[in-house]
Amino acid sequence: MSSEIDIDIVRGYYRRMSDQEIMVVLTTDAKGLTPEALQVVKEEIERRKLKPEIAEILETQQQTGEEAFKVYDPEGCPVEEAERLWLEHSFLYLLEIFGRTTTKNKRVLVPDSNHFPVVYDGSERSAYETLKIVAQQMEVPFNSIKLDFYDEDLQYITDGNPAGLYWGKHENNIFEISLARTILKEPEEIVGTLAHEIAHVKLLGENRMEENDEKITDLATMFFGLGIFNANAALKTFNHGWSTAGYLTQMEWGYAFALFANFRKETAAPWLDYLCTNVKADYRQSQLFISSNGLNIFE
Repeated sequence: MSSEIDIDIVRGYYRRMSDQEIMVVLTTDAKGLTPEALQVVKEEIERRKLKPEIAEILETQQQTGEEAFKVYDPEGCPVEEAERLWLEHSFLYLLEIFGRTTTKNKRVLVPDSNHFPVVYDGSERSAYETLKIVAQQMEVPFNSIKLDFYDEDLQYITDGNPAGLYWGKHENNIFEISLARTILKEPEEIVGTLAHEIAHVKLLGENRMEENDEKITDLATMFFGLGIFNANAALKTFNHGWSTAGYLTQMEWGYAFALFANFRKETAAPWLDYLCTNVKADYRQSQLFISSNGLNIFE
């Protein structure tokens, strides 16, 4: 009886972990797993529909006592191994739910007036005009979205100081999102924030996911050709400092765009020139890592 209770505790422990936390266990703590814990982790891999070869590598690592996961020079990839595996798994997950054809053919929008013929004068009108473009790009009817605006007073009812919020779907089938007025003079931030909030619509509002995941939501913007805006916001440098925004790091965006470009067979596409210097450097390092190690997760 006590053995069953112990296994239930172990199973509950791993079930409460996020996919990324599971990957950390696999890449750093796998050698110390008991046979019972190993079986539970393998069950979790199958239940979460993670890459099936992970279970095989995990078992090999357990048997040999070697870090079989590390089949490459860790210095060659801009992200840690757990993050790399999470990004690959999440990319394949989003590819499955949004479709390969859509992902391959979706036009990538860039920050120029040809794609966004909007006069950005700090007005709410400019945000509405941008919403029309972003909603169409992400295949959500413009008239199904209610956009409103908030100021610093909202910080009393939410954590942090978000640039946007997704409130959910109302009874009249209208999705409500909000923008902070503080970003109305920042065109790229308007686009990136709207893309992120409408990604919530695509995932939660259209019932593709049951639970919110902000990192996957950020990543989803890339599948609709809008990831450049969120990637460039991940790290902004100024004369006297820097700032970050979003839920993925610049390194994670670099690797994600390498996956995206490889899938689309556009590793030298003109739109890559619109990535900021830091993300572009991580993208190039990621491409070198992928080609040097012969990785192809799409076969």
